Amino acid sequence: LGFPYTKTCRLTNTSAVPLTFKLRMWDDGTQRAVSSFDQIRKENDPSWRKGIHFYVEPREFTINPSQGTIPPEGHQDIEVTLCSNTLMEFYRPMLVDLEGFGKGVASVIISARCLVPKLHVSPQILHYGNCHLKVPYEKKFVVVNKTHLPGCYGLIPQKRKEDSPMFYSSPKPCGIVQPYSTAEIPIITEVQALGNHSILVR
Repeated sequence: LGFPYTKTCRLTNTSAVPLTFKLRMWDDGTQRAVSSFDQIRKENDPSWRKGIHFYVEPREFTINPSQGTIPPEGHQDIEVTLCSNTLMEFYRPMLVDLEGFGKGVASVIISARCLVPKLHVSPQILHYGNCHLKVPYEKKFVVVNKTHLPGCYGLIPQKRKEDSPMFYSSPKPCGIVQPYSTAEIPIITEVQALGNHSILVR
C-alpha cells in the first residue's frame, strides 16, 4: 500500500505502416494516488489519523509513454507503475487504442495484490525515570519490519492542552522501514507537572 511498483511490457508493430497508439487502464480513477514517499513529507497530514480519503476514485496506474507512434516493424517499451491506495487484488486490462483502427483492439492483463506489512514496536514502554520540569529528555524505540515488503510509519502528533502533564514530539516522526529491517525513532518528552505521569504515543 502506497509504494510504487513498475513493470515493463513491449508494444510491437508487425505491420508495414506506422501505428499511432494510446494506452489506458480500464476502470482506473481520476484523483492521483498518494505514495508513502509523499505522505512522510507531511507529518501533520490528517491522513495519519484518519487514513487516506479521496473525493473520487484514486488513479493508481501510470503508463509511460501512454501514447505515441511506432514505425513499421518497430516496437515501444512501456512502463506500467501501480501505486495502490486500495487494499485489494487487481485484475485489470490495459487497453490499446489504435488510431484509424478502433478502441481496445488489444489488451494486457495487469494482476497485483496490495498488502500492508505488519510492523512491530519495541520496546512497548519507554521509562524516562526521574525528570526535571520542562527539560527535554530523549529516548528511542524501534519499528521492526519482519516482512518482505517495505512499510511506512508515522508518529501521530500530540494534541496538546494547557493541562497536559507531559509533552512529546519527535525530530523523525515519519519514515520508511525497509523489508527485514528496523527504523529508530527518537521520542523527546517534557514533563509539565509534578508527579508520576504516563502518556500514550500512537
